[in-house]
Amino acid sequence: MNAIDYGSSRNEKILADVIAHWEIKNGVYFITLRVVDSMPRGVQRKLDEERSSLETIEAKSEAFLEYQRNVFRICEKYLDSGYGYCLFEDENIARSMEVEIINSCQKDLWETLQFCIMPNHVHLIAGPADKAAIGVEDFVKRLKGRSSFRINRELGRRGRFWQIDWFDRWIRDEAEFKRVEDYIRKNPEKARLPERYRNTPYQ
Repeated sequence: MNAIDYGSSRNEKILADVIAHWEIKNGVYFITLRVVDSMPRGVQRKLDEERSSLETIEAKSEAFLEYQRNVFRICEKYLDSGYGYCLFEDENIARSMEVEIINSCQKDLWETLQFCIMPNHVHLIAGPADKAAIGVEDFVKRLKGRSSFRINRELGRRGRFWQIDWFDRWIRDEAEFKRVEDYIRKNPEKARLPERYRNTPYQ
């Protein structure tokens, strides 16, 4: 993905468990993965309410954009407050996540343009690097599967590591790309995290 292709307006809608997703051909995405205990259960009910009445909404519509903004605002409140056990505070676990992001991109023909590992969630900007690449839904599911297997093994634990659903936002143009890139880069500072979160393996 030498020159960024922001994707076609022709799209296919995906509805996951809680958050609505759009699959955009050649799309570049802002993706957020959340550790399983990163938000209270009651918040999931709020997200479910936000999901209603989306069956006929177009990806480029203001209604869909507002839906995504609402979902992100709800999630952000708890994610940046450090809710849950915050397993990525362990630098070794964060490094394992970094390795799995790189491995997943290599195996699935995707490219990560930027990422940030926070204590209880992960942000990344990524998109397909080849016409033969899998779609965003499969990419995210494989990344979650590989990383959860590795991290659970290292922690000596079993069970779900990630929340079932995830947040992804199709980045529509260069201006939006720069806004998202700036948000990810500044997220540790905004959340008042230590300086080490500005460096590898966290970014």
